[in-house]
Amino acid sequence: MTKTQIASIVLALFACSASDLGAQLATPNARSFGFAGSYSARARGWESSFWNPANLGLPDRPNWSIGVAGVSASLSNNSLSYGQIANLYGEYIDAATKSELLENIRRDDPSRSFTLDAEASAQALGVQIWRFAFGLSAVGNGNFNVTPDVAELLLFGNVGEGGETKDFNIGGSGQGSALSGAYLSYAQPFTIPALDYLGMQFSVGANLKYGIAHGLVQVDDNGSQFTMDPLVLEADVQVLMSQDADAGRIWSLDLGAAMAWSNWTFGLGLQNAFADVSWNEEEFELSLYQGMADLQGAALNDTTLAYSELTSEQQANVLAALEAADPPKRLRLGAMYQTSPKLSLSLDYVELIGGTLREAWERTFSTGAEVRFLSMLPLRAGLATDFQQVAIAGGLGIYAGPAHLDFSIGTLGLAAGDGVVAAISVSVWPGMNY
Repeated sequence: MTKTQIASIVLALFACSASDLGAQLATPNARSFGFAGSYSARARGWESSFWNPANLGLPDRPNWSIGVAGVSASLSNNSLSYGQIANLYGEYIDAATKSELLENIRRDDPSRSFTLDAEASAQALGVQIWRFAFGLSAVGNGNFNVTPDVAELLLFGNVGEGGETKDFNIGGSGQGSALSGAYLSYAQPFTIPALDYLGMQFSVGANLKYGIAHGLVQVDDNGSQFTMDPLVLEADVQVLMSQDADAGRIWSLDLGAAMAWSNWTFGLGLQNAFADVSWNEEEFELSLYQGMADLQGAALNDTTLAYSELTSEQQANVLAALEAADPPKRLRLGAMYQTSPKLSLSLDYVELIGGTLREAWERTFSTGAEVRFLSMLPLRAGLATDFQQVAIAGGLGIYAGPAHLDFSIGTLGLAAGDGVVAAISVSVWPGMNY
């Protein structure tokens, strides 16, 4: 077990997709998905905690608001579009189509892996009263990747794409995690006397987050292969897994500033400005699986070692990697312009500026619009990019007085694979204008 392998465990806890689910805080409502994430200047009430806590101090904040419940889920891959997959369902796949699928996975890189990501989040409760907000949330995610040889073996059998027998490297890896958390936010408004004549209103805010890792697993392949001469399948896999529902604790603090001026709102936020991660390393165990199968039979050896049974060097590698884990720091800039009561526009720019842990999109530019032909049926659309791939989203709300029901759906990474994200949330507000 190497330090790199243990570090990838920690990465799984914080890995995010383009939907921008933050460490230990689930995305708070379906409405934000409909704008493709261009929401930091739009968020008000209980939503502000995730996007910019300073919005709790803006003059147009509601006196109270409640996020009753919300769920979201996403599934994406880095190679194949939804259209390609749908067109193959129930159809005969000829050699040319198989080669096209394999090329979409390799993309001129023979070693490029096929990756599948999945994530689900839930907002159990969010409450805002005056300039305070608090809530509970949970998020789970998982991903796995396999070598292109696995895809070639599945598509063409043991003769391979070239029509001749060959050896296949069938390695891969996977990880998954489950995390629940709580947060508490506060904002303080203020004015700058020299700018009073412009009518500018300012606010600063902070959001304190606390999370518990309930499950953490990492699967790594150490060189499994399928050879033709002789015909042998060799497997060498290790699994590192937490054995307790309290695998680790995470504290972090978000900071934000906001300004309201005329029909404009501007925001500046730093997510995970300060963070601390502690792990219960005694709760991890390592399982090793080595097996071989040929024409004569099959054999499998497995060994499971608790943390206390690892060598001193292995334990030191685990501790060093976990202690070095630093949640990603994100700088978020946002703006919104209310052109009229029926139309509003927004944009966000997010840059990953620190932390040892990375994310799928290290920078994101997103823009969105909301149209309210009927105040009780707002319509939304959004577009996001990391300047290499694109995501689009849309959604609608059904508002009956203070009760709000929001839906959103979108696609991820149109230029480099495909995926889908869907969300629904229920909230209560003092009116329809939020």
